[in-house]
Amino acid sequence: MKKIIFPIALLTLTLASCKKDYSCSCTETETWNNQTDVYTYSYKVEGATKVQAQAACNEATITQTDGADSYKTECDLSK
Repeated sequence: MKKIIFPIALLTLTLASCKKDYSCSCTETETWNNQTDVYTYSYKVEGATKVQAQAACNEATITQTDGADSYKTECDLSK
């Protein structure tokens, strides 16, 4: 019985520790009428694996251009 309980407990602890809270730090750059505005912000990605949190940050990375105007958001994962 002990041979079964120990591996199950170890597996449970291992799986539970994989999900953590991460932070995604973003820099937003807007260029219009020859002016550039830069904003920084961050948001939490809670209860995710590192791969899931990285995917959330990648999804928030945006680049749009309309003539001389542009909008760019770059996000990086931090812990």
